[in-house]
Amino acid sequence: MRIRHSVALPALLLIASVASAQREDPERTAFRRSLTLTMDSCVAAGRSSADSLLKTGDASTARALALLDSLIGALVRGAGDSLDSRGRNVLHVTELGMRTSIGVLGFPARARVRSLLRSFERELPLLMGVRSACEGCTRPSDFGSARSMFRDEADSLSGVYADSIEGAVLAWEEAIDDSVVAFTDSVQDEISTLTEAYAGRRAGERVSRLVAEGSFQTHANYRGRDNGFSESVFGPSLSYHHAIGFVLSGAVAWGSSPTPGPDDGSLGLGYEFDVSPAWDGSVTYTRYWYSAASTLPRSATNQSLEGITTLSLDALTLLGDIAYDFGGGSGGAEFTVSLDVGKDLLVPGKTLGGTLTLGPTLGAVWGDQDERLLERRIQKVKKKSVIVRSVKPAVIFGIMAYDVSLPARLTIGNLSLEPLFEYVIPADVLDSGRSLLNKDPSTSVPYVSCTLTATMSIE
Repeated sequence: MRIRHSVALPALLLIASVASAQREDPERTAFRRSLTLTMDSCVAAGRSSADSLLKTGDASTARALALLDSLIGALVRGAGDSLDSRGRNVLHVTELGMRTSIGVLGFPARARVRSLLRSFERELPLLMGVRSACEGCTRPSDFGSARSMFRDEADSLSGVYADSIEGAVLAWEEAIDDSVVAFTDSVQDEISTLTEAYAGRRAGERVSRLVAEGSFQTHANYRGRDNGFSESVFGPSLSYHHAIGFVLSGAVAWGSSPTPGPDDGSLGLGYEFDVSPAWDGSVTYTRYWYSAASTLPRSATNQSLEGITTLSLDALTLLGDIAYDFGGGSGGAEFTVSLDVGKDLLVPGKTLGGTLTLGPTLGAVWGDQDERLLERRIQKVKKKSVIVRSVKPAVIFGIMAYDVSLPARLTIGNLSLEPLFEYVIPADVLDSGRSLLNKDPSTSVPYVSCTLTATMSIE
């Protein structure tokens, strides 16, 4: 952008002050006009030179951005199938950050150029004001000598500032070149990390492995329901994943309410499968054992069939979950469907020596609310009998909860740490106004649940 300042006014004021003190003559008037023209010419040349140098810097920026696009495109094509869609998305985000970094390199250079021009345009009129007085000038040769002296001084001053402006732009171009080299190394390292991570995931799906896990949850809930307790749960689990897809798992958990102690044990048998590199799923049968005093919302049943599928697209990840809970002596059963929409974002570079992935997610849960199971939950909470109807029990299906969550995963070798922050918004918590006579004790206002899971995988 062209930078303009008014430079004639200070000089004219100086000339006017001198003119008021001594008698003007045509030779002196012509002399001062020639000095003004020389000054204006120097200022115009300085501005033109600054504009030209800034355009050179802009051209260097454009070339660097084009080179960056070409570089990343070539590296991605070179990676081929060893880089999945998630990795390509990460590189796209990385490229946007690099483009921004290169773009802002010109800000300090432009500020420096503007500052130098302002200084030059202040200093040159002051110099002209001193020379224009020419108090000892009486002959044409005196004015000619003074005119030549001012021209030499103006050229010298212009050269000093021109060198400083050129130096500022050269520093800008050098910073661009250094950034391109640094970004080249960074992108190559990033692609190596992403391809290794993808190869590890693919290898992990093909080989047998033992997975040990420990987790702690601050506010236990199931389908958005918590039975009215802000109960924390923690415990270990162990699972064996066979290369052909079969999974055998076991877990035990301790709860904080109503009496701290073992509350939930389970054994599961499942099968994992891949439909395509971006689409996988699993089917699992699980048998649960709860303590007699358990207030966990799932403790109204003791068996479940569950199917999970994940579709990883370039723009987002879709996770669907279908569960059927039954057993436990109540005669009731509940069907649940949940859908989560998220986006996995790999944080560039190393974090604590590993890779960090963030996955902001929106979710919703639909499900049955079976009157027989609700009565069982209320009985556990209130520790007394509830009204039992002789008519056919009601089963209501509808939305049960919404949630906003931020899961993260830090992977360091075979160890994975996964903190999860979840904001749960319960919906349609049944009360006496519905077909059920008893009010669901579960929390009906939004709440926060935090979970920390540590996983070790051994092949």
